[in-house]
Amino acid sequence: MTYRKTQAVPGADIDTAPPADRAIFDHVMNTRKLGFMPSMFAAMGQSPGALESVASVGEHVRFKCGLDDDHKEVVICEVSAIVGNRFEWCHHFHKVPAEMQARCGTGALEDEPAPLGPIVRYARTLTRGEVNDALTDELRGLLGDTLLVDLTVMIGYYQLLGTFCAALGIQVEDDMPKHPMPLQGT
Repeated sequence: MTYRKTQAVPGADIDTAPPADRAIFDHVMNTRKLGFMPSMFAAMGQSPGALESVASVGEHVRFKCGLDDDHKEVVICEVSAIVGNRFEWCHHFHKVPAEMQARCGTGALEDEPAPLGPIVRYARTLTRGEVNDALTDELRGLLGDTLLVDLTVMIGYYQLLGTFCAALGIQVEDDMPKHPMPLQGT
């Protein structure tokens, strides 16, 4: 997916938002514990209802599901690398364990022992629009139904964010470390 070169919509003006909208913005900032509104969510805040709905899915897959935190960060980066989402890559790459960073986004982590290897293969396969029944069955056996559903929702969520960021050219904040991405689609 090509990434728009300039941001198409500005961030919502949080300071002048009506109280109901401000409550949505505050909830997003509080759950992410960032102390600021990320530019992606600020732009999405032009439609507070969309922001609330989308952010609630992210809140579940990031903070409430039982997947291992390191696995979550690797999945986010793998999906981001395939769809070319620079925003999410920069926001999450530094959270990937240091020993995995050089291989993250390249497909090399697919060879890791279970459950990480199959999780990465599943994320990469689904992001490319393919369904592999044997891999899905393997993960169901490794993770159980609930975590398989959560993993699948997570992959779809980060594909949605990739489309949003690319289409609207969401820029990474100036103070966010910029980590080089592997070639899109790797």
